[in-house]
Amino acid sequence: PHPLRRGCTTNLYQFINTMKSAIITSILIGSAAAFAPVPQNKAVSTVAKASLEDIGGATSPAKNFDPLRLAQLGGDNTLAWFRAAELKHSRVAML
Repeated sequence: PHPLRRGCTTNLYQFINTMKSAIITSILIGSAAAFAPVPQNKAVSTVAKASLEDIGGATSPAKNFDPLRLAQLGGDNTLAWFRAAELKHSRVAML
């Protein structure tokens, strides 16, 4: 019988209690999984050689557009840092 049928108040209370228990159990399991330890992989460090010609994003009419000549400041690490900062700030701006 359907739990919401007239005259079945006992079945209705059993149904509600069962659903409450299922919801509480799923919430507790989900929150416990959030704090479970995650296996750590060994960190691998790679240094990529980056130059203005190697970095993607160049367009056809204005290839390697750099009006402030930021690519000439510092070395390859500085250029990679500028690139990462540009990506980070553009993602924040999209929020």
